[in-house]
Amino acid sequence: MTKTRIAAAFAAVLCVSAASLEARELRVSNAAPAATPWGKALDAFAARVAELSGGKLTLKTFPGGQLGDEQETIRQTVRGRIDITGASNTAASLIVPEFALLAAPYLWDTQAQGDCVTDKHLMTVYEPMFDDKGLRPISWTEIGNQILFTTSPVSVPADIAGKKIRTAPVRTDTIFINSTGATAVPLGLADSMPALKTGGVVGVTFPAVYGLAVGYQKVASNILVTNHSHQTGGYFVSAKTWKSLSDEEKGWITDAAATTLSGLRPQIRKAEAGLLQKAATEGATVHEISGAQAKAWRLQAAKVTEQVVEETGGNAKAVWAKIQSAKQDCGS
Repeated sequence: MTKTRIAAAFAAVLCVSAASLEARELRVSNAAPAATPWGKALDAFAARVAELSGGKLTLKTFPGGQLGDEQETIRQTVRGRIDITGASNTAASLIVPEFALLAAPYLWDTQAQGDCVTDKHLMTVYEPMFDDKGLRPISWTEIGNQILFTTSPVSVPADIAGKKIRTAPVRTDTIFINSTGATAVPLGLADSMPALKTGGVVGVTFPAVYGLAVGYQKVASNILVTNHSHQTGGYFVSAKTWKSLSDEEKGWITDAAATTLSGLRPQIRKAEAGLLQKAATEGATVHEISGAQAKAWRLQAAKVTEQVVEETGGNAKAVWAKIQSAKQDCGS
């Protein structure tokens, strides 16, 4: 081999080594299984980051709770042991309790109003609060509408009085269900199905897509589409990781998040409708409330609004005022 060829080969090795040294991999966690809309969005996010960075920054994804349930992984992200995590409203509220206000029963007058507030105002309200707790929000993401699965038919709040109902382990959900005369049983994802199967609870509240995908309708075949709580989640980068990233790397992540993670809303809503229809064809009883029934659920929610804000604690009153102002800005 000539000296020229040797020099060229050596230079190529050096280039490959330098590229390898420059490449960086971040760990990303998500509780949703890979086959769900959230899992697919996570894959798209990782692919887009790799594309934008030309392979200089890659994301190793861990869907389906591989690194632990979302309550554990969001805490690990705060500590910097996980670089990025996707979290539901429930998990994010462990870090910023005031985030739970977004799941207050019947918070939004219309779906369009909720979408507008999410897109135009949430980052202004909540980004500084998460920053203070060690998380940098890069995208809000659609989780969907909370509905009720029960073992016997239900149509109005009085129908669940005296019954044990699984709720999300967050005050907004438990206060609302308790107010109906039911006994709220706050449970995480892992404990909810066993409790329903053994009779520890006779109903569960869950976001429609998650609940139907997991199969709660097979155990509690009466589905009441209350849509009593709209769930907004988010993707968060550990503040420790964020500080270590270059401006270019931050740009790749935020740009990729904007084109993949933020676009789930139409997919989730389409999935809600499709899964409800599928459940009905497979033998579940699907009841969509309207008229007097819908009014009864909204009136029930109005009774606990002050309690929800009061028991959320922290700066909940100030945050609630900002949410109300954002609602006025967005209209009905």
